[in-house]
Amino acid sequence: MEMKALYPVSLPTERDEADDKKDHEDWIKKNESCLNMNFSAIADKLFELETRLALLESEE
Repeated sequence: MEMKALYPVSLPTERDEADDKKDHEDWIKKNESCLNMNFSAIADKLFELETRLALLESEE
């Protein structure tokens, strides 16, 4: 099973002095949001798999 990020994330690098501080902060917030959505998707899938496994184990 191949795992792909549902929401793309790029890790921040140092901000150039020429970059707009507001744009940079918005970019960081978007990345944090994408990370949170990815972690939520992974947690939901793990819960689903644990539930399936528990059901299968209870049938034995």
